[in-house]
Amino acid sequence: MILILGIAFGLSSCSISALVGAPTPEPWTPPPTPEPTVVAIAPTATTTVPVQKTVAVALGTFHDRREFSGQVTPILERGLAFRESGILRNLYVEVGAQVKVGQLLAEIDLGTLEHQLRQAQINADQDRRMIEQVIARAQIDVRAAEVALAAARDRLAQLTTPASASDIAEARAALQRAESALARTRNDASAVKTRAERALADRVAALQRVQAAYGEARARLEIEDTPEVRALVDRLAVELQAAESAVALAQIELDTARGNEIAAVQAAEADVELARARLERLLSGPNQFDVIAAQRAVEQAQIQLDAARQRTTPDPALVKSLAASELRIKEIEQQIEARRIYAPFDGSVTAIDALVGLPVQAETPVIRLMDNSGLQITVNSINSSDLERIPDRTPVEISFVRYPGRTFQGVVRKPTGMSTLPTPELHIIYNARDIPLAVGDPALVTIDFGQRENVRWLPVEAIRRDGGIYVLVPGDNGPQRVEVQTGLVVDGKVEILSGLEAGDLVILPAQ
Repeated sequence: MILILGIAFGLSSCSISALVGAPTPEPWTPPPTPEPTVVAIAPTATTTVPVQKTVAVALGTFHDRREFSGQVTPILERGLAFRESGILRNLYVEVGAQVKVGQLLAEIDLGTLEHQLRQAQINADQDRRMIEQVIARAQIDVRAAEVALAAARDRLAQLTTPASASDIAEARAALQRAESALARTRNDASAVKTRAERALADRVAALQRVQAAYGEARARLEIEDTPEVRALVDRLAVELQAAESAVALAQIELDTARGNEIAAVQAAEADVELARARLERLLSGPNQFDVIAAQRAVEQAQIQLDAARQRTTPDPALVKSLAASELRIKEIEQQIEARRIYAPFDGSVTAIDALVGLPVQAETPVIRLMDNSGLQITVNSINSSDLERIPDRTPVEISFVRYPGRTFQGVVRKPTGMSTLPTPELHIIYNARDIPLAVGDPALVTIDFGQRENVRWLPVEAIRRDGGIYVLVPGDNGPQRVEVQTGLVVDGKVEILSGLEAGDLVILPAQ
């Protein structure tokens, strides 16, 4: 009975697949849409042309729910091989070992590849540092040039901006303050100098008095040499020295006062001249020579900034050298990876067909790895575009040929790991613990791709397949062949992907 059901299922699947070249969808009940209009073209009384029935291309909603055939398989049991031939250098696992996805399992002799990789990495690091240093220095130059340009523009703006009334008033006030300060400086300096002159005259007069008294005491000592007269001479000698020192100090103070007067007056006069010049500039406007010079300064600063920015682009030779080093690194890494085997999934090692120190051949399995989690359903009857549309962990419905009428739930588990599969493959994890299943048991997996609106469609019988997929449409000179591309088939309705538009009439085959 099971064999008969399997044969019937296979014949049904093959017939529909031959019709549309895709897995058979589930039965579908579309929402109310206008049915294709069938028009009978009756022959006229003067012709013998048979009646042709036509149907119009309609628009409808297709529920994209499809069945894919698969079979029960071990979960990710796979033979692992090197992509290059060589001498097995290291074997990191043994039979029965539990491994994790991405774990390094074995490698053949790498020769000088590791040394070449280190050297390429050193070269790339050197090129990268040189480029970074060049860019860093250039960025500093750019910043300095930007500051210089801003200063030059500010200077030009100051020169070309007309003076405001408040600026002129402030300049006049500043000139008046400077002139007042000059007058005060002259008065103050003159008073200090006058006091110094007076102090000097007083000290000169005091010196003269001491000198006269000292002369008299000396003359008296020559006549009357007594201790009293000698003490008087000594005391007057001391006073004479003090008076001379006082005169010298007063002279210094007078000279200082005179110098300070000159300096203070000159400084105050300079302030007056500056204030007057600023006022005159505000009143007369900018000097054209100064404006031209400021404009040239702006242009020069802009040129320097542009040049600095150009230097931020590293030397093409350095960039080319770095790119070559990085490409070399990738090439060597790929060569190394081709000489290594990694675990494509978590599992246990079931067999090892190689010995360390002996040669191994490329693409010849040397390690067999099996996932310990049990059985799964493997679907190979799926194309790459459909596979990409199915997210991992997508829920699906499953039915087994051995258990007709029963439906089980499962989820998509897309292949993972570092190995690539030669053909598109979809794995389904299912929950059917209450029924016995064996490796190789056929299964049907139903996947819901969602609902599609405004689908162009025709009845299945309108599609012709001798020498290609096409339809016949009415024309002025009789039926015309139109090539079409078809998609889903749902309840006797074929999706029209290209070749016809909604409302186009198609001739139905004669009954």
